[in-house]
Amino acid sequence: MSVVTRKYIPLIIVAILGFFMVFSYPVDIPVITETSSILGKWVIILASFALGLGAINMFLIHGRRVSRMEKGRWLPSLSLLGSLVFVIILGFATGVKSDQYTFMYDILVGAGRLTFVSLRGFFMFSAFYRAFRARTWEGSAMLAGTLLVLMYQVPIAELFFPQLNFFTKWLLDVPFVGGNRAIAVIGGIAMVIMAFRLISGIDRTWMGRGE
Repeated sequence: MSVVTRKYIPLIIVAILGFFMVFSYPVDIPVITETSSILGKWVIILASFALGLGAINMFLIHGRRVSRMEKGRWLPSLSLLGSLVFVIILGFATGVKSDQYTFMYDILVGAGRLTFVSLRGFFMFSAFYRAFRARTWEGSAMLAGTLLVLMYQVPIAELFFPQLNFFTKWLLDVPFVGGNRAIAVIGGIAMVIMAFRLISGIDRTWMGRGE
C-alpha cells in the first residue's frame, strides 16, 4: 500500500465529511444540510454493521471458551450466548414491540441496571470516604456540601432544620448549576478544538501505528 493511499486518502475523507457535519449546524445552506443528513443516515447503517460484527466477534470468543470448557469461564460465556440467541430469536419472531420481547428486555436490562446502580452506590460511598476527609479546607467544604445535599434528600431533616431547605436549594440552583454550565461550555470548546484537529489533519492518532 502506497504512502498516499495509507496516509492522505483517509485524511481527505475525514476532512470532507467533518466539514459537512460541523458546518451543517451554524450554516443554513441546503447542500451542506442535505449532505450532513445523508451522512447521518450512513452513520446509523455503519453502526448497525458494527453491531453485527460485534455480535459475531462475541460468538467467536465466547464460543471458543464454551467449546474448550475453560475453567471458571465457560459457564458465564454459555449464559451470555444463550441469552443473546434467545433475545434475537424472540425479537425476530414476535417483533421488538411485542409484550413478550418487552417483558424479556425489562427482565434482563432492568435487573442489570439495578445491579449496576447498586454497585455504583457502593463505590461512590467508598470514594466519598476516601476523598472527602476533612484534612484541608477544600476537603472540608466538599464534605459539608455533600452532607447538606444528602440531608436535603431526607424529609425528616427538614423537620429538625427548617432553614436547611432554603440553603440547600440555593446551593443546588446557583453554585451547582453554574459549575455544570461552565463544564458544558468547556466541553463544547474542547469538542470544537478536537473537531478542528481531526479535520485539519493535526491529530492523526485515530489512524494507528503512531501516524
